[in-house]
Formats: sequence, C-alpha cells, structure tokens
Amino acid sequence: MKHNARFRPKVGQAVLALSVAALACSAAYAANPVMKIGHVAPKGDPRDLAANHVAQILRESKSCPMDAQVFAAGQLGATTDLIEGMQIGSIEAVILPGSFLVGFQPLMGIFDFPFLWPDDQEELLAVHDSPAVRTLLDTTNKQGIYSVKVWHTGYKQWTANEPLRSTDDFRGKRARVMPSAVLIEQQKALGLTPVDMPFPETYNALQSGAIAAQENPVSTSYLMALHEVQKALTMTNHGNLDQIFMVSKAWFDALPEDCRKALTEAVDTGAKTVVDETNKSEAKAMEAMKAAGVEIVELTPEQRAALQEATLPKVRAFFIKQNGDAGREILESIEAEINKE
Repeated sequence: MKHNARFRPKVGQAVLALSVAALACSAAYAANPVMKIGHVAPKGDPRDLAANHVAQILRESKSCPMDAQVFAAGQLGATTDLIEGMQIGSIEAVILPGSFLVGFQPLMGIFDFPFLWPDDQEELLAVHDSPAVRTLLDTTNKQGIYSVKVWHTGYKQWTANEPLRSTDDFRGKRARVMPSAVLIEQQKALGLTPVDMPFPETYNALQSGAIAAQENPVSTSYLMALHEVQKALTMTNHGNLDQIFMVSKAWFDALPEDCRKALTEAVDTGAKTVVDETNKSEAKAMEAMKAAGVEIVELTPEQRAALQEATLPKVRAFFIKQNGDAGREILESIEAEINKE
C-alpha cells in the first residue's frame, strides 16, 4: 500500500466528516450506539463468524446494547475504503490483516515477519496478549484507529503447481503479495517476483498463469477455491494471517465507559471464537484439498530452517533500517516475549 492522497483527506473535509460523525454518534447514543463491522472475507469465513458473534453479544448486552451489524465480503468497500471510513468516522469497526495498515504505520509490519512468531498456537496467543504487542497495537492511535485486539486466523502456507521446499523452488516465480513492505522483502529473499493485487483477483491470476504462487492459511485458500488452480500445498507454517479488530478511535473514545468495556470484552470473546472456527475450518479444508487431489507437502526440519535463514535475517534488517530505533525497540520487546521460557 503506497502513501497517497487517498489516505490523507484534506483537513477541511476531514474536520467536516468527523463533525458529522460526532453528531451522528451523539444522536445514536440517545438510543443505542450504532456499530457497523466491515471486512472483506466471504460469509462463513472464521472471521465473519466471529464478527457476527461479537455483534450478537453487543446487541444483547445488558450494560450497553448496540445496534451492531456485520458487513462481509467488502460490502462497505475494499480494504482502503474500510480504513478511510474508520478514520473519518463513517465506519465504526473493521477487521483486516495488519498488512493493510503498514501504509501509514510501518511498525505494524512486524505481524508479517516470516518464521518469527511461535508456531505453537497457545504460545502465539499468549504473545498476542502480551504488553509488547499491546504497545505495537497502540501505534495506530495517532492515525485515528484504535486496534482493539489481534485475531489469529491461521498459519500461512504456500501454494503453487509444484512443491516449494527450497529457495531454488521459489526462484523466478511471480507471487501475489499484500501491500506490506515486509512481505515484499520476504518474497524477494526467496527469489520471487512479488505482484500486489487484490485477493479476489488471485484465482484468475493463478488460473491464467499471470502469477504462479500465493501464501495463505489452508482455510482461506480453500474458501477462495484456489485448490482448483493449484496442484501443491507446501506446509511451511512460515507466518500468520493475523487480523486486527480495529475501531474508529474518535467513535470509541466518545462511547460511555460501560460501552467501551462491553465492546472490549465482546472482541476478546470473538478472538476465542475465531481461533476455534479457524481450527475447524482448516481441518475440513485439508480433507477437501486432499480429496481434490492437491499434493500436501511436508517440510523436514532442515528444509524449514533453511527457508527461515534465507528470509528472517534479511527481513529483520530491512525492518530496522526502515523504522530506526523505534522499530528496533518494539521488535526486540516482542522477540523477548517470544523467547520467554
């Protein structure tokens, strides 16, 4: 995602939009707060099911009932539209990967690091709840976005028409990438040519040969039917497609304290729901991919270590060069959490 005028509305327009949003919020609080939750995943995706769980909790809340509704599959706009909507107050909540926030907060690129985060799910969730990650999430406040919680929606695997066991297998291929400088650096380290494109276009691009590979959790790849145009699934577990449940900071700050508490507790509950739904979805997706004839490729510890050595040091050096002392400090604090015994 590039810095551009779309992310920097004119001051007058922004002030007017925020004023209108504030008036709308004030009117809504006379009855129940309105909360639109937008995301780009298809209906039935784990994050959609968890989002609806959050909405139901808030609608039924005794302390602060909200008029909460979920809009799936980009109904409120594409990723950029959703983020801008939060910043001006026209959308209250959004669920997106941290990759889509690096355009204005590069520090969020830490969520895209390959072979950094624990590959044990319980250990990963503990790190997500650590003070170090809370500090990272709070870096979006100054952009008008309050990042409430990390939602884990699966470990990323690579798909292609052949196994991807070594850098030799990756080299020379074109692969879809999300708009994150860290992910672009990761792909370059593997010898790939990164191609930034909206996820809905990935199926056709793989089918036509415009790109040859892509990375996503198993359930995401299956729900998007990518197994129809890819012959091999290499189980690299190299990264996470972790989502950020975020809200408009101006809207959140204007809520009564009991409403802020109710929302935070609902999102915490949603984090557990999304993990459970992801685990169930991935188990079904693996069986369906095997039945469809997709080759499931398991890496040896040596092969995985070689891919880690090819990518993580380069990505880490790039990130620190990009973000300076602030980036180093937050990264080292998260590494310390990860390496706790």
